[in-house]
Amino acid sequence: MAGNLIISIFRLIRPKNIFIILATMCGVYYTLAYDNPLIHISRFDFVLLLLSTSLIAGAGNMINDYFDVKADRVNKPHKLIISKHIKRRWAIILHWVFNFSALIISIYLSSKYSTFWYVFINLFAINTLWFYSVYFKKKIFFGNLIIALMTGFIPLLTLSFFVFSKDSGIFYQVKGQWYENPQFHIIYLLSFFATMQNLAREICKDIADIPGDRKIHVKSIPMTYGLKTTKLIIAIILSLQIIILNLIYPVYELKIGEWTYYILMIALSINFLIMILMLKNELFVKYSQSLLKLSMLIGLSALFI
Repeated sequence: MAGNLIISIFRLIRPKNIFIILATMCGVYYTLAYDNPLIHISRFDFVLLLLSTSLIAGAGNMINDYFDVKADRVNKPHKLIISKHIKRRWAIILHWVFNFSALIISIYLSSKYSTFWYVFINLFAINTLWFYSVYFKKKIFFGNLIIALMTGFIPLLTLSFFVFSKDSGIFYQVKGQWYENPQFHIIYLLSFFATMQNLAREICKDIADIPGDRKIHVKSIPMTYGLKTTKLIIAIILSLQIIILNLIYPVYELKIGEWTYYILMIALSINFLIMILMLKNELFVKYSQSLLKLSMLIGLSALFI
């Protein structure tokens, strides 16, 4: 019984999404600190940052499923956890336990590094995910954008840990002038692509979720503008990434790196496959989200080069 409960909780926090978050943060850490004797940060504190971010993300997934029970009974009854395997009141309790634990960690980090940043960003994330689940996700495009921006912010959150760490060595001095680490440009680029990829993925999810969304009065892009216009919007988002990468690379070639460029091009080229799948609705709905996840994982590997 206890084992089934633990498995249900584990499924509820969406471990695949948590893994991508942790891999992104570790990738930023690797990019900035690997084989760089000038970088000095507390690994223990970094692990705490990983933990607090994972807790908030897990709590956000819980509360989202809590308010989506009616829709999930239609869209994915085989994946329904709350009310089927976990009682609704326990989902709420776990949600607040996760968030409270993350907040305690943020208070410790803010106190140690003499900044209100970690408390502010955790409180902001906790409240945003709550209001997203209750209100924002029902608003056309706005809910998609919120999740995309929060996902794209993950690399920048990790970067902020290096910036706020005392004497981390992330900035260096040349002839009396201070400069930022050149690897910052890769992180900025990955943050932008993460935002755009997740924006496209969130809109793709709305296509598959139309039947259940009607039950909870969601106004999504597919429901408002139709499938044809939705596909065009997704195609523009995916194409825009490739255009921007090829505009940026000639300017920041040395700072981005040749291998990073090639990996990102491979990742973004998968977007063309997604556009081809748009020719048939059932194929598009079935495979587009999986291909977008694959594209994100390949792009993420650029941080480890």
